[in-house]
Amino acid sequence: MIRLLLCDDSTDARAALRIMLHEQGEIEIVGEAADGEQAVALAAQLAPDVVLMDVAMPILDGVGATSRIRRLLPGTRIVAFAGSAERDVVEAMLEAGADAYCVKGAPLWEVERAIAGVSDPLLRLAHALTRSASGGIGALVARELHDLTGGAIAAVYLTTESGLSLAGAAGPLAARELARVPAAAARAFEECAPVPADAGTLSEFVCVGMDCGDAFALPLVSDGLPLGAVLVAMPATLPFLIDVELVAAVADLAAAAVASERLLLLTRTEARRDALTGLLNRRAFDERLEELVVRGQPFGVALLDLDGFKQTNDELGHQAGDALLCEFARVAQRTVRADEDVYRFGGDEFALLIEGSDTVPHVLERLLHAVRRHRRPRPLPTFSAGIAECPADGLSDTELLARADEALYAAKRAGKSPAVVMAQHGLPVGGMRVLVVDDDRGLRTLLRTTLEAIELDVDEAESAAQARASLAMRPPDLIVLDIGLPDSDGLAFCRELKGDLRTSGIPVVILTGSETGTSEAAREARADGFLRKPFSPLELLATAERLLGRVDAALPRRAGSDQEEQVQLYAHDMRRLLEIERGQRALLQQAYRQTVGALAAALESKDLGTGAHSQRVLMYAAELARAVDPSLLEEQSIEYGFLLHDVGKIGIPDSILRKQGPLTSGERSVLETHTLLGEQMLGGVPLLSGGGIRVVRSHHERWDGRGYPDHLAGSQIPLGARVFAIADTLDAMTSDRPYRAALGWDEAVAEIAAQSARQFDPEVVDAFREQEPSLRRLYYQLRAE
Repeated sequence: MIRLLLCDDSTDARAALRIMLHEQGEIEIVGEAADGEQAVALAAQLAPDVVLMDVAMPILDGVGATSRIRRLLPGTRIVAFAGSAERDVVEAMLEAGADAYCVKGAPLWEVERAIAGVSDPLLRLAHALTRSASGGIGALVARELHDLTGGAIAAVYLTTESGLSLAGAAGPLAARELARVPAAAARAFEECAPVPADAGTLSEFVCVGMDCGDAFALPLVSDGLPLGAVLVAMPATLPFLIDVELVAAVADLAAAAVASERLLLLTRTEARRDALTGLLNRRAFDERLEELVVRGQPFGVALLDLDGFKQTNDELGHQAGDALLCEFARVAQRTVRADEDVYRFGGDEFALLIEGSDTVPHVLERLLHAVRRHRRPRPLPTFSAGIAECPADGLSDTELLARADEALYAAKRAGKSPAVVMAQHGLPVGGMRVLVVDDDRGLRTLLRTTLEAIELDVDEAESAAQARASLAMRPPDLIVLDIGLPDSDGLAFCRELKGDLRTSGIPVVILTGSETGTSEAAREARADGFLRKPFSPLELLATAERLLGRVDAALPRRAGSDQEEQVQLYAHDMRRLLEIERGQRALLQQAYRQTVGALAAALESKDLGTGAHSQRVLMYAAELARAVDPSLLEEQSIEYGFLLHDVGKIGIPDSILRKQGPLTSGERSVLETHTLLGEQMLGGVPLLSGGGIRVVRSHHERWDGRGYPDHLAGSQIPLGARVFAIADTLDAMTSDRPYRAALGWDEAVAEIAAQSARQFDPEVVDAFREQEPSLRRLYYQLRAE
């Protein structure tokens, strides 16, 4: 039984933890503290096995309370219970004496794991590495090596642009004394081989007053690529020898973690870069904009739209359009300065984010001048732009983008080219606005719903008098006007609007239910658009977008639609849109499947020398899942989990994956971390959320609790992982591996049956026996291919 002390100033948080842990027979909550001082007092009084410590505590914070409890109770496990995994918070708690940390909101199994700890030090380190803050691997590994070796000096050096650099240190020497890379560590890195510390290296420690007995360095290598080095030195005052095999296993784990972190960083960087132009993309723009808003300092945002780009695409083709976008991007990159950021916003739109007040117009003038001077290989189009300044035009990213967008479309309506419109201070913040004037309430609701679908704000009026009042209070960007109003003729009201200087520039669309003659009258009234009831919603949207400057042409009107009812038209268009959406969704899912399949095949070629394993095991698992519980396959993430179950092996050294003979205990421990590495790599991928990510983490758990990484037993193991474990084992036994030849089908089936209620869920084994004929046919079919 684990005796637990809960320390959190939130009554609700403590209550939630009590409920979460109530069914766990191995954990007993012996006390609760609402502040740091109370936590220290209860810890001294109760001597709990584990303290779950909130970081942000009143009176005495979690860091101070942890430090005091650690001095009082050196053997008590302390788990930091943090609201986030920010590196500074985590490192402060670990330095104060915390053994582990868990983020609030984590699932029950993760909280349990943090409380209970892990007996195997390599597995404990693997758990910690998968949750380490970005850039914190070096410090974490150094602390762990110091503890595992009984007090040795430990230093981790990682490659940077300038060479090897200290990434973490622990032990009796201060980090500044280890900043200079010792000769043994440098040589281990350069030669990619272990190096005993020679006399020259040991003398460096003597010089700072620390005489060392045993010392050596190991390289950090992943897939043949040197990433750094680890140096361990035992002070001469300690009667210990360094366990070389243990430190080598830690080095392998560290190398895998560093490689995974750098791969994720590279992936993150690429995800924020536009593939066509090489500029930062919309995602990077949104993140930078949010960062600037939070910082609270003045800055400006500009949205740019290339003039006439659609015409270039239509006349010269999309390849020429892409070349034009790339050329504009190159000119923009050459023109902006180091502290000025340019982004591709999407399509033919670009964006600027510039720190400081009133600086954006000057940058736009500079860019416009560069665009006009550009002649080779072809002249570039000018651009329209809209600007918004923080804090004058808004204090949130939504407000600022809305104001810049308004200004951009005002510039395009004003004649495009170099027109740049500053957002005017004091105007209401929001998107483009439409005034709908119609006495039919139901039709007004239909119009509102349709126009809001393209993010337009809608005001309503049921008479000309209400419309005049709305116009005086807030002029819209577009007016949709019914011809038959209770207090005025719609055509006469249109002529009134066009004759007034204050409203003459607002586009007007006339609606009519009349069969004949009205289109000519609408033109005479100077209306900008005309729709006959019943009209298609797509027609309305196309007309609105054209008049608001969003597109250059309207959709063609369908012949013969005049006799259809309005609701029938809406239903017809909804069916069309639904068919298009379904088709696009099917294409997208097919693309996802192909991408995931290709990734799985590429990863397996690193391990097995073949890319067919993932497809075979997917088919076996799907066949078995249909027999066990057909609803399993209704969750799409399960299929992706089957395909990417071993993605974590990308962080395991080739020397272990391809080893012909048996693995050492250290190598086995490193290999077993691939489930944790896989979960870390895929944890933020929406396609894998749910059952899929649980398959990745738990597919090596055993029914008898002797599996890894969490030693789950029985029904604690997710059902998808229990099903997949048999499919994976079946394919592993019937395929050639580096260390043995393939077994025959009957021999593999007999082995799986023998492991019922030991390695495998007995109910899933029963389903496997029932499905064995169909699985056998699948096996021979796959072999024939």
